[in-house]
Amino acid sequence: MSSKYRTLVALSHAVPVPALFALDEELLAELWTNHGAMREEAQEVFAGIRLTAGAFLDRDLGRLDAVAAPQWARDADARLADLLARAGLSAAHALAVRSSGGIEDGAAHSFAGIFDSVLQVEGLAALKTAVSQVWRSAFSRRAAIERLRCGLLDAPLEMTVIVQLMVAARWAGVAFSRDPIDGRPEMLIEAVQGLGDALVSGAAASQSVRWGEAGLTGDAPLRDQQEMLVELGAVVRTVESQLGTAVDVEWAFDGEQVWVLQGRPITSLHAPEEDTDQAAWTDLYLAPDEDIAEFRPLPGFANYFRSKRRPLALLADAHGVAPGTALLVRGNAGGFADDSRMQALCARFGEESVVLDFSDGLRQQVLPTGELAARLRQVLGAKASTFVIRDYVRGDWGLITQPTGDGGVLCECSTDGLLAINRGSALTHTFFIDGDARVSGSQSAAAVPFGAREREQLHRATHAAVERFGPVQLEWVASGGRLRLIDFSPIKSLHIAQGSEGAGEEPGRRTISPGFAHGAVLVVPADRQLEDISIAATVSISHMPSPESLGPAIARLAERARAGGGSMIVVAPRPYAALAALIPYVSGFVFEQASMLCHLAILLRESQIPAVASRELHARGLEGASLTIEARATSAAHTAHAACGSRETA
Repeated sequence: MSSKYRTLVALSHAVPVPALFALDEELLAELWTNHGAMREEAQEVFAGIRLTAGAFLDRDLGRLDAVAAPQWARDADARLADLLARAGLSAAHALAVRSSGGIEDGAAHSFAGIFDSVLQVEGLAALKTAVSQVWRSAFSRRAAIERLRCGLLDAPLEMTVIVQLMVAARWAGVAFSRDPIDGRPEMLIEAVQGLGDALVSGAAASQSVRWGEAGLTGDAPLRDQQEMLVELGAVVRTVESQLGTAVDVEWAFDGEQVWVLQGRPITSLHAPEEDTDQAAWTDLYLAPDEDIAEFRPLPGFANYFRSKRRPLALLADAHGVAPGTALLVRGNAGGFADDSRMQALCARFGEESVVLDFSDGLRQQVLPTGELAARLRQVLGAKASTFVIRDYVRGDWGLITQPTGDGGVLCECSTDGLLAINRGSALTHTFFIDGDARVSGSQSAAAVPFGAREREQLHRATHAAVERFGPVQLEWVASGGRLRLIDFSPIKSLHIAQGSEGAGEEPGRRTISPGFAHGAVLVVPADRQLEDISIAATVSISHMPSPESLGPAIARLAERARAGGGSMIVVAPRPYAALAALIPYVSGFVFEQASMLCHLAILLRESQIPAVASRELHARGLEGASLTIEARATSAAHTAHAACGSRETA
């Protein structure tokens, strides 16, 4: 049973609490025939939001909206009537149906105002509708955003629904046993005439009084209710004594006595300066260190972007290439309440879309620039947050470049975009640029959109980056014939030499990583979740993720790979970045289609795991029990020349 319900039952022995009963998850599972399916579906969406760091938040919120409605059991009416009677209530009473979430009213996060309450409920049909609404508010859009903000996406989906006698209130409101802002030992009481839901929801302006060493001060109409306030003060002190901490109490006065509707610890006690309105920003990459100081401490992802991409932005500028645009922002809801301030921030971005990195749990959200203000108002709270907004330049082409041993540059490009290349889902083309900006390679026609000036920039900046940073590959976007340098990825060695790409390979087969492997097949079907995880910030080229950290689908594949003794061949449609978690447990990879320079390809070469891209071999793997990969590197190149075959065994 939920903590709020248990608290109310315990408090009912010390203060007036309206008659009530609770429908917990176990009881709701008996009343709803599809309870388990609804809960499982919502929890799966929460897990997906966590695994992808909120990269697909709008789509996932839509999935929560689409969770089916409860299907009531045939005997539900009779059981509800019985529960009402046991509590001394009936369907003819005016009832209040309130939430009591498993994560509500915690010591650190109250979730106050996040879940629904339904008042003035009369009749069984209305009661059933209200119970459904309150329970579903556990996975509403508002609840999902709050879970994300508080880092509680993994918390169990639990919602006890409290059914309580409705108090015919003349006054109602909230009373704090201490000042909720600075903790001063004086009682703060806020109230409205009539029902208190308008106050709690913010729909009505309240009257307030303070009760401290200076006596009773505040708004006269409320201050004049001396008898009610004296009784309320005694009730609040009793609740504080019962809970052993500073409390806020939702209450209602019916003209005869004060009723306690809810009592919980105050979770907002902090220094006043934490809630001062803040809205400031600066250039993340190019601003000097002294301009960054006021934003510290920076979140880990902002530190990463700053330390890595500032040198790259300076290098790009030195070679006449535009760097990516990014702003470091610090602010809260109050600071950005002014529309003009929010508009000034959004006006800094010139592309159609932006990427929002708001917190560790909300990363790489690609949003239309016109929707940025609405999303920020959705996730900003009273406490200031430091976050990063970047221009999302999808452009006409995404490119990755890597120097070759003979002084040239290998370019891999795709109209699917840079992100798709990195994460393994793109259809790519490759070509080489020599020192004179001339093009060669089996797919050299792919270089047509890049003129001599752009080819010279690609060549010069790529070699300059290796001189500056060591072995790296550069990531670019081309838009309207103009190049923008976005990022770079450290690699252990430069694997490609000019002329090796595709040299000597059988038509339709492409070596991704050289080596020999034979084993039983481990088939990875096309999977939307694997694509989502691979696109999100959860997977990085800089570390090998554990299978368990990437969700149940990868964990199940890893379990099968371990059972195969490390000899299995992964057969997958694309080199999804999330498949990096399988590298320690398998002997090779076969893809239907693959990029040479995507994240997984780099990790495979660094781990010396053989891999090939071949539609024919992929099809055999789907049908057969085992495969053989033979991808031999030439003596002149570290990789590329490949001979691969398959062998099925009985």
